[in-house]
Amino acid sequence: MYDFMEYCLRCYYRQSGWNEENQYSNLCSWSRALLDFYTPQGLSLYLSKLPTPQFKPSYTMNALPSLNGSVGYLYTSRSLDIGTSATVDFQDMVDRFRIVSPDYSESRKKNSVNHYLLYGRMFFPGARLESMYVRRISDKIQCLVTAVNNPRVSGLPEIAMQLQYDVGKWCSECSYTTDDGLLGLRALYNFDQPDSAIPSGQWALGTEIYYGMLDKSAGLSTGLRYRTLPSSGSPPICFTYTLNPVVGHMSTAYVTQISEELAMCSRYDFSIYSYESDLSFGFEYRTKNKQDKRDEGSIIQVNKNSDTEKLQGLIKAKISFAEGLALMWEGRFKNTLFSIGLTADLFNRSSPIRTIGIEMQYFG
Repeated sequence: MYDFMEYCLRCYYRQSGWNEENQYSNLCSWSRALLDFYTPQGLSLYLSKLPTPQFKPSYTMNALPSLNGSVGYLYTSRSLDIGTSATVDFQDMVDRFRIVSPDYSESRKKNSVNHYLLYGRMFFPGARLESMYVRRISDKIQCLVTAVNNPRVSGLPEIAMQLQYDVGKWCSECSYTTDDGLLGLRALYNFDQPDSAIPSGQWALGTEIYYGMLDKSAGLSTGLRYRTLPSSGSPPICFTYTLNPVVGHMSTAYVTQISEELAMCSRYDFSIYSYESDLSFGFEYRTKNKQDKRDEGSIIQVNKNSDTEKLQGLIKAKISFAEGLALMWEGRFKNTLFSIGLTADLFNRSSPIRTIGIEMQYFG
């Protein structure tokens, strides 16, 4: 489940018409949502307030296994109507398998020019500080700057800068980090199907080139993706292939939606140089609350495909030969959002349970 600050950032992108799925870094977002989900550890509490549509503070506390917490603040130049933890659309709060069909009007993009988002959080103990600045330069260009400062570590703060350019058909990103002097360039190109009136799917090809200015080393990665479009009417599927020839890593993943409630994924990772491999399987199951409509004293059951059938809970499971088993259940109890997770090593008979935890989040 997204924490409050990450959810606000995604709401800002959505309201400003910025498509995150069109970036090369999100080429494998569908498989990552099913196989690389985060499971809570110990007991975590998230409390946030909504004093104004522009300003939002947030407080976190982790009671187990150690006591720590953070205080964060977020400010946006445009109003963010995100609701409360009791009324927010639950499907927007969880990282899940989702069919992306961006429909961002040019007027919305142009109205977002020169708007910005500021975010800062301090962690205790240690007083480690992290911050973010996002600004929309034009309807197609966005700038993002993140910084991390740890007073216990000597040296300057670690700063990462990104300049993103998205025209819809293709998207490019230029990045630079100060800690290791890493300069990178990413690009993703979407192929159309001009011969088909109703295209059934879309191919996308992306690549990344990076160069370390301090250690004088370079790298390259490339990826290919195919996924069906919502307008095709066919079952949603997604296939991705990524290759990093420098480190010798390749990965293939296949995601499909079996039904409205069930989505499954498989991924195979292989190292060309060491011949090490890993096979992972995962699925997510959605539980929905079926609302009833009352008409002159009679109860009429809503159609299963009706928009009034809302996502109520999400169950995720993953099994991997290298990482073991991971289980998570996300849902809402009254006005509070919660996540319960567990990770285990099936080959360790003496102590198979690695981590177990629960995370609760309330904002209003």
